[in-house]
Amino acid sequence: MEKLTYGDCPNWVEPKDPSNSSCIQCGRKVGKNSYLVHVDIAGVIAHPAGEAISQGYWPVGRECAKAFAHDVLYLKP
Repeated sequence: MEKLTYGDCPNWVEPKDPSNSSCIQCGRKVGKNSYLVHVDIAGVIAHPAGEAISQGYWPVGRECAKAFAHDVLYLKP
């Protein structure tokens, strides 16, 4: 199974609990050791130094992070 990388579209799952930070891939609440992924307005994973218009950084849970290439994930501060 290939991992999600730049130019790929994450799942965009509806959050299970809209009051909390939810994983873009599965919709579950993310913990304190989660990651972030940069997404552009087209809804695809974008490089932060690229020229695409940013939609911002979206949370990815630890378990779902295994589906992403290592270089597209950033540790959540």
